[in-house]
Amino acid sequence: MARPALSTMTAALTSVIQLVTIAVLYVAVDWYIDHAEITALDRLPQDARSAWESLNKGEIPDPKALAALAPLYPQLEAATDASPVEGVLGFGFALIVLTSVIGVVLAYMIVAPLTRLTAAAERIRQGDYQVTVEPGATREVEALAMTINSMARELLALETRLKFNTRAVAHELRTPLTVLQGNLQGITDGVIPASEEQLRALLAQTQGMSRLVDQLNTLSLAGTPNFVIATTTTDLALHVSETVRLFQTSAGDAVVFRTYLRPAPAKIDPDRFRQALLALFENARKYAGGYGPIEVHTGLDEAGQSFMSIRDEGPGLPDYVQHSSFDMFWRSERINGRGLSGSGLGLTVVKAIAEGHNARFVVGNNRDGGSYATITF
Repeated sequence: MARPALSTMTAALTSVIQLVTIAVLYVAVDWYIDHAEITALDRLPQDARSAWESLNKGEIPDPKALAALAPLYPQLEAATDASPVEGVLGFGFALIVLTSVIGVVLAYMIVAPLTRLTAAAERIRQGDYQVTVEPGATREVEALAMTINSMARELLALETRLKFNTRAVAHELRTPLTVLQGNLQGITDGVIPASEEQLRALLAQTQGMSRLVDQLNTLSLAGTPNFVIATTTTDLALHVSETVRLFQTSAGDAVVFRTYLRPAPAKIDPDRFRQALLALFENARKYAGGYGPIEVHTGLDEAGQSFMSIRDEGPGLPDYVQHSSFDMFWRSERINGRGLSGSGLGLTVVKAIAEGHNARFVVGNNRDGGSYATITF
């Protein structure tokens, strides 16, 4: 049921109060005048009252009765003339008091939801996000209540997510730091020989932590004005070709790329786009590099939009977690079963960069096996 606007309700209540006041005042004063006239007549002697009644009926009263009424007529007329004024003043004052009480009650009914909203906002300010406000009787109060409820839910989800991410970051850094600390302590104590192989292993641990810190820094900048500066209109195929060549050189025989690059003009931030490509290539190398070649496509889709897509022949994603793959620190149990590990931030970073370009990033499974990741501009 649609709620009325606050201005409409206020105007309607004011009009109703005014109409009721006028109607009650008219009825009350009319009754008071009649009552005052009857009371005044009851005080007259019988013969004078009969003369008054005869005159009101348009009849000629008895001379004796008329003579009895004559000296009392000015007093009776004065009482009759004063009764309307007394009625208006008396009932008017009573109605003013009554309508004031009604106005106070109605004002309280209108203001009460605002008081609840103020109390809810204060609880949110103090950090209590489990707040639910019931909508009021007007449209504006209902909209404000819905906004506060939505804000409380979002803040609660944000706080929960922040706590989870903080614990996840601590967990991700704890293992490599423990390995580094243990090995360096062993080298210092002379228990572990400081061989080149051992130092390279420790260097790999620091590089892993460095990548994690870089990815976290990238995500912390997501959504800020300077996160993506898309000022270069270029062909995606050129950037993809160059990045594939550089990645293939560093990866060696661990992965084989097949490129199908057609022109795909787009306005991009070259550095961020290259960062997203490297994250996708590393993800494909780590989880699908041993299953066959990895295809890289660029071009225009059926809607004429430029896209870049990577397809592999690996195990793919379980159907029930395809959307979860964008969550921070998410890892597939199937992939972990292969003994592989990662920060769980790769696809999250790619999604943030794609959204910074106003692009759409989707992942899924191919019909004939393997998975795909596509960025459409």
